Order: sequence, then C-alpha cells, then structure tokens
Amino acid sequence: MAFQVFLFLLVFCLMLPLAWLFRLSLLHHDLPCSRAGAVHPVMHRHLKPRSPHDCPACCLSCTVSVGAGPSPLPVQPWSEVKSRRGAPKRIDTHGFACPNHQCTYFGITDAHIHALVGDGKHGQAEQIQTFRCQACRTTFSARLHTPLYRLKTPSRAGSRSC
Repeated sequence: MAFQVFLFLLVFCLMLPLAWLFRLSLLHHDLPCSRAGAVHPVMHRHLKPRSPHDCPACCLSCTVSVGAGPSPLPVQPWSEVKSRRGAPKRIDTHGFACPNHQCTYFGITDAHIHALVGDGKHGQAEQIQTFRCQACRTTFSARLHTPLYRLKTPSRAGSRSC
C-alpha cells in the first residue's frame, strides 16, 4: 500500500511540471497569433554623429532650409571676436571641433574660425593633447570620439616599457 502511494505521488509530481511547461509553450505559441495586427515601434539607438553629414536630422534640416528662406548667418571667426592682445595659437587645432552643443563654434573644424587652443598634455604612457574652447571654456582630449579615448595602456603594441 505504501509503495502504491509513493508511486502515485511520484507520477503526480512528474506530471505537474510537464503540464505547466505544456501550458507555457501553448501561451508562447499563441502570443504572435493573437497580436498579428499589433505594430511594434522600432527603437533606434541614438548614435553620436561626427559630422552634420552623419546626422539624419541635420541632413533633413539642411535640405529643408535650402528652399525655405534665408540661410543662417555664418559664424564670426574667433580671431575677430577676441582681443588682439595675448599669445598667438601655438598648437595646430585644424580638424578638431568644440564638443559643446550650446557653443556657437560647435562642430567647426577650421582652425581660422573656431576658438580652440592647446591646453596642455596629459597621460603617463603617451602624451595626449588637451584642447580648450575659448568661447565656452570646454576642455576635451584629442582622443575624444575615438576608440582610444579612455585607453589606459599604450596605444601601440610595441611600446611596452620594462
């Protein structure tokens, strides 16, 4: 009699999880059929564009503004805005731009227009140039927006020091 009760409980304990798994599989397979008409919104990753040509919103605004009306006024070169006193630029800043979106010189890589100056160097393994925008006082590294930005080891494999 005890053996039969044990066998009954064993079969019952094995059938209960099987029934639960079967129910879950039915719910899983019925889910797409019941929501066949539902449209799921596509979530896009927000990537940081490196130039106005990479940003879809900038491309759309450029094409719309061409025929819409007057173009925005060009940015006045920083050399005309600042005082003529002071030391001249010694570091070549061509190709770098202010990363601050609120700055009037944001995204301008021309060294004759933007307000960037060299602001020293940092780094233990290698010397990494730091720039400062004189208009908004934002500082950033020459490695900003590159894979080497927060690299703690030497960038070249052969430059290990013993």
